[in-house]
Amino acid sequence: MNTEKVFVYRICECDAVAAYSLDEAFEWYKETTGIEDGDLYAYDDVEIVDKSDSVWSDEDMKQKITVGEIVDRKWKGEPFIVISYEY
Repeated sequence: MNTEKVFVYRICECDAVAAYSLDEAFEWYKETTGIEDGDLYAYDDVEIVDKSDSVWSDEDMKQKITVGEIVDRKWKGEPFIVISYEY
């Protein structure tokens, strides 16, 4: 599936979501998690994560994968959480 128009939005302190638009990412995330607007970043504070950024692909932190590879492998036409940050 073509993921060229899919972006990864860091919409809160904890998660980054793959979606076609920021509105789609916010709506899906709120519906899925039950989180409220006040716990999400303001639109102007949302970061688009570069698909060339690398993240750990395993719990042992021995291998990395790019954000773009995750999107390419897991995108099925619906938003999903690409990165979950620990705080």
